[in-house]
Amino acid sequence: MEQEQLELKSNYLTTFLRNDYSGFVHSVFSHSLNIQLGKQLIHVSDRIEPLSAFGLKLSNEKIHSLLHLVKVGYFVSYQNNTLFFYNHLNKIISIIKLNELVEKELNIKLISFSSTIKIEDTLFFEEISKLPLKMKTGLPLSEQTLHYIEDLSTYSVGKMSNPSIWQHFIGRGIGLTPSGDDFLIGYISILSLFNQQKEWLHLIRPFVEKGRTTDISLAYLTCLLDGVVNENIKELIDSLYSEDRKEIKQKLSKLLLFGHTSGTDTLYGIMTGIKAMIGIEYTKSE
Repeated sequence: MEQEQLELKSNYLTTFLRNDYSGFVHSVFSHSLNIQLGKQLIHVSDRIEPLSAFGLKLSNEKIHSLLHLVKVGYFVSYQNNTLFFYNHLNKIISIIKLNELVEKELNIKLISFSSTIKIEDTLFFEEISKLPLKMKTGLPLSEQTLHYIEDLSTYSVGKMSNPSIWQHFIGRGIGLTPSGDDFLIGYISILSLFNQQKEWLHLIRPFVEKGRTTDISLAYLTCLLDGVVNENIKELIDSLYSEDRKEIKQKLSKLLLFGHTSGTDTLYGIMTGIKAMIGIEYTKSE
């Protein structure tokens, strides 16, 4: 059976779901919902949405049935590798057996700079460069924001070690996942791909731990600190050196459709990260 037809769970949840938890339905959407267990969110979606870094993907029938039954605030418990959903009368209305789901690896897989092709000569860079990301981003592009983006794209270690840059982006913008957070996730994903992220994650961690943004964004950023990203981001960045133009364009289009501007904001961060890696690659070749 193709993976698109399988019911999936992120490998990130395996490390978290080792004990029993009690919690509640945090938020409900047209194709998914979030559960709060302790400090951790779990995203449960249908097959239309990409598997979340902290998520489960169920059949359309199961998730749509669940969405009709639950409401925000309903009690949820986790025990014996099973999620139990309760109604307002404290009666079980649905269960999800996690041991029946296929675990999918969503960790960013490290790569090295290619010895045969420069990043700026890849089909990936060619195709992402065609997108009007700056024009369509939801990130408020103030003079200060543009200045910081320039610093990030030129990968100036001295400037990037300034915590003000990261504080500026985290929580900036509106929505369930502010555009500044989506931008950082895209940017750090590319740095992580080339194993250039450790110093910057150390600077970001205090802002994440202090909860400087929305609950959902914090869940994504917390996963990023462990090198785990959404399925659509991982699939895209894994194709950086791909020679299949059609595949690259499909993956770019898929991410562009994610959220209101989340996909565009994430791609803007990816593009900025790629420019930074081109700078490092150029320095290495001198």
